Amino acid sequence: MAMTGVLLGMGNPLLDISNTVDEEVMKKYELKAGDAILAEDKHQPLFKEMVEKAGTEYIAGGATQNSIRVAQWMLGKKGATSYMGCVGDDDNAKTMKDSCDKAGVNAVYMTDKDTVTGTCAVLIMDKERSLVTNLAAANNYKVDHLKENMSVLETAKVVYSAGFFITVCPDAIETCAKHCNASGKTYCMNLSAPFIMEVPPFKAVLTKTMPFIDVLFGNETEAAVFAKTEGWSETDVKEIAKKISLLPKEGDVPRKVVITQGADPTIVAIKGEVTEYPVIRLPKHKLVDTNGAGDAYVGGFLSGLVQDKDVTYCCSAGAYAASVIVQRSGCSYPAKPSFRPPAPLRKPKFTKVDKITPDMRGLNLIVKVVKVSEVSEGLSEAVCGDDKGVVTFRLRGEQAKVCTVGAVLRAQNARVNMFNGFIRVEVDKWGKLAPAAEDTPGGKPEFEVCEATNMSAVEYELAEA
Repeated sequence: MAMTGVLLGMGNPLLDISNTVDEEVMKKYELKAGDAILAEDKHQPLFKEMVEKAGTEYIAGGATQNSIRVAQWMLGKKGATSYMGCVGDDDNAKTMKDSCDKAGVNAVYMTDKDTVTGTCAVLIMDKERSLVTNLAAANNYKVDHLKENMSVLETAKVVYSAGFFITVCPDAIETCAKHCNASGKTYCMNLSAPFIMEVPPFKAVLTKTMPFIDVLFGNETEAAVFAKTEGWSETDVKEIAKKISLLPKEGDVPRKVVITQGADPTIVAIKGEVTEYPVIRLPKHKLVDTNGAGDAYVGGFLSGLVQDKDVTYCCSAGAYAASVIVQRSGCSYPAKPSFRPPAPLRKPKFTKVDKITPDMRGLNLIVKVVKVSEVSEGLSEAVCGDDKGVVTFRLRGEQAKVCTVGAVLRAQNARVNMFNGFIRVEVDKWGKLAPAAEDTPGGKPEFEVCEATNMSAVEYELAEA
């Protein structure tokens, strides 16, 4: 696979000015741990304070640039990634350009000679970080620069921008998103921070872009704010992710919604179906700096995406990259990654209903719902079947919502439980009960249900040993 320029990032290039601070500094500038904001006049003295503080580090940053550098590191092939944004004509810009060149990233900066390069104060307290961004030149990016460098966009197969870029150049976002949609490429965006959803003009750009977003990243806080600004009643992250995945979408490829949750599993929603992917848990003493962890996860994920890897691989790569970055200061990494791809998942084998026996485990079925009845509050039963027979499912909670008469369902890792001597099929938290589809395991075959053979009508007796 040709890898030159396969990934393009467009964002706000910033020089991170990073150091630890105490609670007094956070209160002085009215900052919150884990937050990211644009600098106001009251924050300007903070940058001078950070520069004068002993031990301050200077690292090429900006959310999108971080992700692209990490993806380049994971891919390990010089020039596999490109990056666009606006910088000043100064030493800070040279520092970032040198950093990108050393990493193998093709940095195609627009230069504004009248404005200094943007900076980001990274305040670390108790291993949590707060970001205060002074965009400066980064705020002056123009779509004309993209049009002058369209060959970079045309070469890319995946394009990514953090939500912060919404505040700078919506025209460039629209150009990239529509180009990807028309060319069968993948356009990715990140919610990035609550203010992107809370400030109406920024939310309007996000809403306009959403139909073209193939992969949307965010964390649990950002997902909750998105739901709130949409006027949704949902507060559960999984339900929010499901709902975002089902928002109107241009093109034939369903949207992937990837929500990270710190040390908890990452949630991925596709066509209203949620899967959880583990992250790498680290003991507290190994955590050095969480700044860049989310950016690193995205970078790892994108490194799999440009190689046409599946979601399991992409999430594993993301989790690995994030686990490395949090053990170091800033968004930095060792010379080479030691990522080991996950073993390919075995394709599930599906069973016909007439082969079900008592005490079966790991049962995979494609069935059509024939009848649904409520047993008690929170508990229903559904008669489901295929072309060989029917069986009764016991449903709890949200499962009843997908079991509508006539719906074709995919049950994976289900189990048989015996109730008063009769077979009942159940799907617990380790299994999946979801609508069948052509592009999911088992597909969505056409069949007429055979009701003559009812596996749940046969009474079994427990034989004595």
